[in-house]
Amino acid sequence: MKARRCFVSNSSSSSFVFIGNNGDCSRRVKALVEDGILILGTQGENEFGWGPETISDVFSMINFAKLQVINGSNPHWGVMLDDVIKEATGCTEIIWDEKLTDEGYIDHQSSSSDGSNTEIFADEDTLRRFLFCTDSEIVLDNDNH
Repeated sequence: MKARRCFVSNSSSSSFVFIGNNGDCSRRVKALVEDGILILGTQGENEFGWGPETISDVFSMINFAKLQVINGSNPHWGVMLDDVIKEATGCTEIIWDEKLTDEGYIDHQSSSSDGSNTEIFADEDTLRRFLFCTDSEIVLDNDNH
């Protein structure tokens, strides 16, 4: 008999986030600001499911956070996300591409609708570090590989 010493669920998939402390990649996002407007959701990953995969690019981190807002039940998270992005990039308006909001996906075990990965919204500093630190990551995995 094998004993597991970790989190175990009935799902074969799982994910977790690393909230970083190093570096700042907000200038990659700032470069997209035009006349104060920032269009997001067109770059980076928009599906966070099966794995195994480690995702760390700034646009995917932003998309993941937005999908957590969409799946979650806390309306403050959306305001916080927009405020953090606006502060980091200097934009005055954010337009979210419909492809992300219509087709984006987070696996049920990783979604805020199941209470997972909500720690990214603990406060604005934590969210800023998750989005823009170069050592932040989303780790997707499953037990079928």
